Amino acid sequence: MSENITKIQHYVWRNYLRAWSENDKIFAFLKKTNDIKRTDLMNVAQQRYFNRFYSFAELEKKFLIHMCDVKGPIKPLLDDLVRDINLFNEIKHSQKEIPPTSPKPLDEFEKNGLEKFHGIIEEYGHKIIACRKIEDLQFFNDSISKFETLMYLCFQYFRTKKQRDSQIENFRDEPLNIENIYSILVIIISARLAQNIYFDPKIRYSLLEISNEKEIRFITGDQPVLNLLADKLDEQGYAKDLIFYYPISPKHAIKIDFTNIGELYQHHYLTDEEVDELNRKIISEYHEFLFSDSHEQLKSYTQHFV
Repeated sequence: MSENITKIQHYVWRNYLRAWSENDKIFAFLKKTNDIKRTDLMNVAQQRYFNRFYSFAELEKKFLIHMCDVKGPIKPLLDDLVRDINLFNEIKHSQKEIPPTSPKPLDEFEKNGLEKFHGIIEEYGHKIIACRKIEDLQFFNDSISKFETLMYLCFQYFRTKKQRDSQIENFRDEPLNIENIYSILVIIISARLAQNIYFDPKIRYSLLEISNEKEIRFITGDQPVLNLLADKLDEQGYAKDLIFYYPISPKHAIKIDFTNIGELYQHHYLTDEEVDELNRKIISEYHEFLFSDSHEQLKSYTQHFV
């Protein structure tokens, strides 16, 4: 096996969590042990080979092709992705005929190929996590930066362990093996949603900020991007609308909505009650980890709401 393979793969970007850390140490509430630890960023929101993918059957292949049946600029990119994955899949199946003593040249691609791809998408997030004033949001005026950032946000929403575990459970009794293709599927779904909202003329970008005198801070979790309207469902059980909420530091958060109300870029100072409500949303959606820059605040929330 190649020494270049990254075994520990994070499903929440470490550079994102760094805003809550000091010297790469962060206060984390662990659901499994029901306690708070100050731990290294390397130790949280990660799993061995989390982003690997597997060989898959014909049914999964057809499903991936179906999911790429879209129009617009992303179609060639998705077609290329699925073509390359299908080529890998064919070779993997042919390897079953190779004697066990033969080398496995695709191990690195299987275990690390999408990890590297995920790293590229994470690089798209640098501009948004650096926002600290309303002028910082204006990178959305650039079409490439806009799509890359929306792709990043959609990816951070769908790529988490919570989303993966939820979809595996949803398909448990179905013939489709969603687990084997989820790492690929999350890229396709993210690109499709990013393209849809990219062209929405009602989009509005808001920087949410806590004033200096406030003691309350934003917390985050291992489901860091939320749809604040996720509980408003249609008859098929899908969310009717979308408002992205993304805390980016203990004092700042981003909201992207599609209300067509107000200026394109907005800056809002929040009350304690508004921050508390958003923090409770994070708690209601977390899976295994909650994060804060304060042990006391994390203890207060986990004692009362977890």
